[in-house]
Amino acid sequence: MVSRRNFFSILIMMAVLLFMFQFSQVVREDESNYGVNIYREEEPLLGNQRWRPEDSGNLQAVFEDGNYVVLFSGEDSAVANVAARWCQYTKRELLVYGNPEDYEVSGESLPVAALVDSSSVSLPEQMPLFEKITGMGIPLIFCNLPEPEVIRGDRELMELLGIRSVREDEVRVEGIHLFGGFLLGGESFYKAETREDEKKQDLDLDVPWYINVGGTKTYMVGMLDELLDGEEAKNEYFPGLIWRNGHNGTHVFVVNGDYLESMMGVGILDAMLYEAEQYAIYPIINAQNVTVANFPGFAGENEEQMLELYSRQGKGLLRDVCWPALSGLAKRNQYHLTCLMQAQYDYTDGIEPSGDDFSFYLQQFREADSEAGISLTRDNATDLGEKLKRDEAFFSGLEKDYAYSAVFAAEEDLEQLADMLKEQPLLENVRTVASPTGDSTPVVDYYTDEVTLQSITALAETHTYSDDLWLRAIETALGYSNVLLDMQNILYPKSEDDRWERAAEGVFSNLDTYWKAFTDFDQTTLSESDSRVRGFLNLDYRASRREDTIYLELRGVDSGWFLLRTHGEKITRAEGAEYLMLETDSYLVQVLRPEAEIYLEKSRGIQKYTM
Repeated sequence: MVSRRNFFSILIMMAVLLFMFQFSQVVREDESNYGVNIYREEEPLLGNQRWRPEDSGNLQAVFEDGNYVVLFSGEDSAVANVAARWCQYTKRELLVYGNPEDYEVSGESLPVAALVDSSSVSLPEQMPLFEKITGMGIPLIFCNLPEPEVIRGDRELMELLGIRSVREDEVRVEGIHLFGGFLLGGESFYKAETREDEKKQDLDLDVPWYINVGGTKTYMVGMLDELLDGEEAKNEYFPGLIWRNGHNGTHVFVVNGDYLESMMGVGILDAMLYEAEQYAIYPIINAQNVTVANFPGFAGENEEQMLELYSRQGKGLLRDVCWPALSGLAKRNQYHLTCLMQAQYDYTDGIEPSGDDFSFYLQQFREADSEAGISLTRDNATDLGEKLKRDEAFFSGLEKDYAYSAVFAAEEDLEQLADMLKEQPLLENVRTVASPTGDSTPVVDYYTDEVTLQSITALAETHTYSDDLWLRAIETALGYSNVLLDMQNILYPKSEDDRWERAAEGVFSNLDTYWKAFTDFDQTTLSESDSRVRGFLNLDYRASRREDTIYLELRGVDSGWFLLRTHGEKITRAEGAEYLMLETDSYLVQVLRPEAEIYLEKSRGIQKYTM
């Protein structure tokens, strides 16, 4: 039997412990700023200050500056769209010539590169121009190729392109081999060896088969097993997809396919110029986002199916099953999630949202270094204006001080949304829009002068071979990704693959695997990324090199991130900047002031850059 003295001692100890735990929780809640969006920048840069190309009508000024690219193409072509975005991101002028004969090559100030859209230009007739361009040392990039019969019938064109013969007008390859050192992320083989791999194979495997001349450098080829009978074949015998030829003392790059007709082309063009020069340095964003759309949901919708599948309501599934898994993923990989909340999906079923869990989620997001935003997803019967009106009534009755600076919108809503940003109270604090846009849409841009657009670059639950190639190209160009996990599929599953346990397995496997090569880039919420996107879009710069020192001068902003790629040289020190090696010959550089110097030295006397 416990004595009275011991009994009272136990009671006092329990009371002290209860007070300590309760008091610490009160202090924790009081000091954590759960109800404030700490990631929202108070005075952001604006679109009216963004970098813009000079007036192309003043060609003399463009030529004198020398930081320009020439494109032979129609202005409305897919290649022209990619080239224009690439020049915007790298802060170069783009001069487009629908008629190549209008371009006059001058030795006073040469372009950085000349691009050729073969679908818009008659190549045989332009051979004298191409000979003159390469003869002056200008890198020439063929963004695509004409039909094989055009190439087969012109020996001069074949010599320019580095093609020895046309073996087949079309051949089906078993897979694609991307060689290391071209795009960030290293070497990769896109070949379906198993039934599971076959689900990932969505690359175009039917390609013209050109046999290249000796001495060409291959970056990506089609894989054919029959060439490996007994001994290894040289790369020039495989169907080349991206390669480099030496001609007239300069480089001629060739793309056999449509890889430069979508936004992945911006990374491929950056990689080509890196291969053409002694080094490459250009601005990037340095932001890796994981966007969780339609999470959490606050209305008890589709309950019958939820109970059947999970033996619990949808709100309970999100809170008790999905969130612990998502927060664990974020903690393990140091992700800063952006959770775009959904008040309700079906506005016609009479089921209204409840904010009982709202404070819980804000606390959880803050502790997980994550951010809350608003999703504009809804049923087909409700227009955007009606949804925003209903959502405003719901969210305004909850945490009034939280500034929702990120929204998730379908591509078809973007045009209408622009007119509502200043009209709808729920959107008054919005700074960035995340959207699953198409291949031709910019990866990042100003949506309005006050709001940025951050396109979705990948889906978390699937990762095909084309997704992987896209990922490597965009990371090479921008050091950026925006991975979407749309929880709408979980709440309204259409197949067994949409069940949470199956979807989560794919999501976690993909994020733990394919993004590992890019973990040295910063993990950000959409608001953090928004600040970096603005700095990237507003930045102008000049880079020069004297001996072993690279000099950087920033304009428009005082700091920013750059990617430096060398050929066997390493950074020894930097002034006004910090740096981190991402992989061999590739460095992430943070410039901390308007002027900075980066000092290089050859790695043990090895210089890998060759003509």
